[in-house]
Amino acid sequence: MKTFFKSIGFKVLCGIVCFLLGLMIYAGTSGGTATLPEAISGAIITPLQHGFSAVGDWFGGLFRSAKMQAEIDALTEEVTTLREQQVELEELRRKNELYSQFLELKEQNPEYQFVDAPIVASDPSDPFNNFTIGRGSASLIAVGNVVITPQGLAGVVTEVGPTHAKVRTILDPALQISAYNSRTREDGLLSGTLALAKDGKLRMSQIDRDATAAVGDIVVTYGGNYPEGLLVGRISELHAETDGLSKYAVITPFTNVDTVDEVFVIVNYKPTVPEEAGR
Repeated sequence: MKTFFKSIGFKVLCGIVCFLLGLMIYAGTSGGTATLPEAISGAIITPLQHGFSAVGDWFGGLFRSAKMQAEIDALTEEVTTLREQQVELEELRRKNELYSQFLELKEQNPEYQFVDAPIVASDPSDPFNNFTIGRGSASLIAVGNVVITPQGLAGVVTEVGPTHAKVRTILDPALQISAYNSRTREDGLLSGTLALAKDGKLRMSQIDRDATAAVGDIVVTYGGNYPEGLLVGRISELHAETDGLSKYAVITPFTNVDTVDEVFVIVNYKPTVPEEAGR
């Protein structure tokens, strides 16, 4: 008898009994309406149906996830393209505005020959914002050429190579610029200082003590080293000199040399006096 309980036949018999008990339980839970074939089918097929359904849901989720990722990638690429187009349009707009200003300058000053030049380098540690332009002797630029923007005077060329040139800005104390008040015709001498350069401003000295200059007056170049009548800036302050014999003015330039990125060089104007001689 002990041998029978250990035999394969007994184990098979136990399996059949368990299977039949499972069918009876399934039939009982189905309200007693299930036939034996239906019970067998339910006991075998239903778990398989649940398994296939779970696998289908997993593949469906995977497909939806891949589709969503593809849509995200397409939208990202579209946004990148639109941004690139926006940058290109902005650059075209800026160029169009620059050349419109260039044509206006040409119309106002038909006697001068201009060369447009991009600023290609500057030293952030330079308090006077001197810079390098991407044009040189190959574009007819020479030492002493006056550099301007559509707003006004920017500086002067001090060194030239074939394809680049260095520009000293109007904020640099090394420049001495003869200028006058466009309203009163009273003259003075413009130069930069380290203190004023921090605020992007100039000093106009040698103004007569009895001069009628006022805050808001416009200052332009006198001539000599610079073509006469170039806009420089506006008087923002007036003070008496310590000797009591003259005044000086603080000038806010029309050209902000700290932010400008393109300039024009007047290549056919020849200075009439040495730079250090003043006006």
